[in-house]
Amino acid sequence: MRRIRAFTLVELVMVIALSGLVALMISTVLSRPMEGFAGQSRRAILVDQAAGALNRMSRDVRLAIPNSLRVEAGGQAVEMLLIHSAARYRPNRVGGEGLSFSTAAAGSCGSSTVGGRCDSVQVLDAGISPAGANWMVLYNVGALSGGVPEPGSNVWGGGNPGVITPTGTTFNVVNAAPAGESQIILGNLPASGFQFAFASPQRRLYLAQTVVGYRCSGSQLLRYSYNQLLAAIPNVPPVGSNPQPVAANVASCNFVYQPGSTQRSGLLALNLQLSQSGESVQLMQQVHVDNAP
Repeated sequence: MRRIRAFTLVELVMVIALSGLVALMISTVLSRPMEGFAGQSRRAILVDQAAGALNRMSRDVRLAIPNSLRVEAGGQAVEMLLIHSAARYRPNRVGGEGLSFSTAAAGSCGSSTVGGRCDSVQVLDAGISPAGANWMVLYNVGALSGGVPEPGSNVWGGGNPGVITPTGTTFNVVNAAPAGESQIILGNLPASGFQFAFASPQRRLYLAQTVVGYRCSGSQLLRYSYNQLLAAIPNVPPVGSNPQPVAANVASCNFVYQPGSTQRSGLLALNLQLSQSGESVQLMQQVHVDNAP
């Protein structure tokens, strides 16, 4: 008769006990490396998010109209006026170096543009297209008076004469300029016309597209844009500015701006701290701002 062999209860208990001991030892040995790996992965994700947000901010800053960058007093928001396009211009009045526009009839204002138009300027760029532009800016010096934008010398202060055309001005190109140039017509001008306060020594003008802002709100860093010229940064993104998060899990942020001068670049310091599941990273980035108007 064939004998059947099997485990005894004692042997089974011993195997279970030894298996549990081995599993405990393995988990003890591997738990710290696994926790370290998980923590490192979370930190890497946070660093990637923070670096991406700061790089996007830096890119917008470098595309801003000179001297248009401004930071909220508490350092929680920053805004700028983005460049649509730029070109060199020809003075549009006989005997002057600046630019002046009016609704007067052609030939009645001492215009030096093609056709004697009083509402146009010629630029040395045959391919410029002002479609989508909302303002024209000329030699914005960014002057402040008691921390408030100076009318006539700062894009945020408006003014006529000034450094930026009034909101609502339209821009169109007509096929009348000589080869290699374009003639831009300004429409919807004030009844009294508009005059730029300063002439640009380099005869450089800008077309501006939109106001772009970044604000830390709650646990997010938001990017928004709008088409108004407000004297101060709004406390919340304006209605219709379509705020979109560029970073989540924001624990703190701070923006500090040193404007510099026409001879020295400004400096914007960006600080962003992100936290998630007990992990925290803090990144700082400095952006040199070319404020030569």
